[in-house]
Amino acid sequence: MKFNQLIAKRTRNLLRSRNWTQYRLAQRGALPLSTLSHVLKCKSDTLTLETLLNICRGFDITLFEFFDDELFTSENISDD
Repeated sequence: MKFNQLIAKRTRNLLRSRNWTQYRLAQRGALPLSTLSHVLKCKSDTLTLETLLNICRGFDITLFEFFDDELFTSENISDD
């Protein structure tokens, strides 16, 4: 999977596990809802660190906690 797809999947998994809406995360992370929507739909191949930090802040987790998931193994990451 591409990196942006892994980020989207991890974010969706966290939303599902907390039973949160995209709107709630956007509000908690001070993100425009449109930005979060683009991340979740993989509309862009680029993702800024600021956006990722805001997603983490919204979930009240660290970057380490975000990436501490089996999704982010070298076998799952492709650069195609």
